[in-house]
Amino acid sequence: MGLVGHRSLILASGVALCATCMTAPAMAQDEGTVAGQPTLLQRLILGFGRPKVATDTPTAVTVLEQDDIDEQIPETAAELAEQIPGVNAAGSDSNLLGQNFNIRGFGPQEIGSNQEGRNAILVDGATKFYESYRMGGLFTDSELFKRVEVLRGPAAGTLYGSGVLGGVVNFTLKDASDFLEDGDTAALRLKMIGDSNQKGYKASAILAARMGENAEILAAGNYTDFQNIVAGNGEELLGTQSQLPSGLLKGTFYLDEAKERVFRVSYNRTDGEGLTSASTGGTPVCVNSSHSAPFPDCYPWATADNSPQLIDRNYLDETAVISYQDEASDNPWLDLNVNLSYSKQQNGQEDFLNADMSYAYYEFKADNTFEWTGDNYENYLTVGLAGKYHQRRRDDLDGTSSNSHPEGNETAFGLFAQNEYIWNERLTAIAGMRIDWHQLEPTGSTLYNSGGTALRSPAPENVTDVAIAPKLALHYKLTETLSVFGSYAYTERLPGIDEEYDWSASYVQNDLKKERANSFEAGFGQDVGDLFTAGDQFAYKLTGFYNHIDDYIVRGGTGMADWVNTDEAEIYGVEFEAAYDAEHVFANLAASIIRGNNITTGEALDSIAPNEIALTLGGKLP
Repeated sequence: MGLVGHRSLILASGVALCATCMTAPAMAQDEGTVAGQPTLLQRLILGFGRPKVATDTPTAVTVLEQDDIDEQIPETAAELAEQIPGVNAAGSDSNLLGQNFNIRGFGPQEIGSNQEGRNAILVDGATKFYESYRMGGLFTDSELFKRVEVLRGPAAGTLYGSGVLGGVVNFTLKDASDFLEDGDTAALRLKMIGDSNQKGYKASAILAARMGENAEILAAGNYTDFQNIVAGNGEELLGTQSQLPSGLLKGTFYLDEAKERVFRVSYNRTDGEGLTSASTGGTPVCVNSSHSAPFPDCYPWATADNSPQLIDRNYLDETAVISYQDEASDNPWLDLNVNLSYSKQQNGQEDFLNADMSYAYYEFKADNTFEWTGDNYENYLTVGLAGKYHQRRRDDLDGTSSNSHPEGNETAFGLFAQNEYIWNERLTAIAGMRIDWHQLEPTGSTLYNSGGTALRSPAPENVTDVAIAPKLALHYKLTETLSVFGSYAYTERLPGIDEEYDWSASYVQNDLKKERANSFEAGFGQDVGDLFTAGDQFAYKLTGFYNHIDDYIVRGGTGMADWVNTDEAEIYGVEFEAAYDAEHVFANLAASIIRGNNITTGEALDSIAPNEIALTLGGKLP
């Protein structure tokens, strides 16, 4: 995991200080928690017909709230994944390289992988992706988030897109209501984090204001300025510095007295510039790619031809979202959500690839939930549709053409339905189906040779295909505290632009088949109170999973296309998570064992993370 994995050791001798000044009363109680002292497994999960805690869901899901984020003081979003089983993140200790997420073995390797679509990374419903084999996919400042919801397994594909084999990481941005209590008209929060090792700081200012009874505005600004990490031997780890501003402007408007009809509009942006290693997880050395002379402060073992080298990069991450929500508590046939979003990630690498590369997403999603109940049952049917237009661009500053970043457009439409049936408060059955249509269109340097004048021969063609994703999940309460669950999902993943059009001298198009996966999941969980002391709470969940993938897309070898379908692959594993909370102490445990094999070749998949265990112990002052 590159420098991320070593940060705790490197900074062991440093001192971190977090101070909050001129603040309003404590953040308003989040509605996503249950009464009492909720543990990590007792947060309300909102992606079902009826909100429920994690131990009552038939799938694996973990939620981190604002308090969890504040306790970690994360420098990057990747650090939030450390306490979630089956989820790994890689990247630099700054946002300059972005962050990669690997869920249950699906996700990018350190280099050489695209993986678009196998995991969905969302910010307020907007897709975040950047080509993984030289960069991470998420650059947004973690200081803007108030909630992170991680759904593991392909069952999430019904609501978030066919092809989601690993899972979904859904980040929620802060709202003005998080800082405003009843009767408040405005609140100001100032926050600063200092680091004695990197000799820098991260400053944050949030202003929340209530404009009458039906409007709330939030404006947030952050600035990070950290120098290079200093190792125990006194040497600087070049490429670990971070200087970046970020900001969020968000408005919430209530259209009725009950505040059930809500209109939201937001825009957030993060910029960055600095020296980084050439790829995620790489060890930066003391040579810039455009200079042969080493930097003055250097590792003793670094040489002029070491690889990867330090690269001067600048990036932009911006997101705009317009959403409408109508809960209509007096109408069981109306619970409407509509989301329009624009998302763009752009990275300038003039010093390395002499090109600016960008990804833009224009997306639409709408769904409605119909509810009907009887004496001993409840039923929630959610139906919806989604659309996406994706532009992938490479602006070659010297007019040349390269196969390392093919250009293209993707147009996609999807229809989905999910039905949740609850019988006698014991049995929950969730069935879902999704159908997605998409078309890939090659553009720019994918179609033309250097200079944009000569069409490649033979020219790459458009690709049109359809993918489906049905699922069935069951959850049954054996007792009031002990439950068992299981699920089956079939998922088809369509190739991405990079995989289909990453060309070489012999191949202008890879003619890939869609991936087809059969996935099984089973486990049990328990949620008990008053275990050791009055009012304490303990919960745990054990999950086993198995995925069999046909036509799995992998990197081609010598003499082959850059991307090829292998016949079969499998990924399987076990996850365990537990949480305990009492008046003065708390503890969280997350562990995972994952294995993966290319069945066709007999080789292990290189996207599988090692066995992991994470334990958090803490105390509370009276």
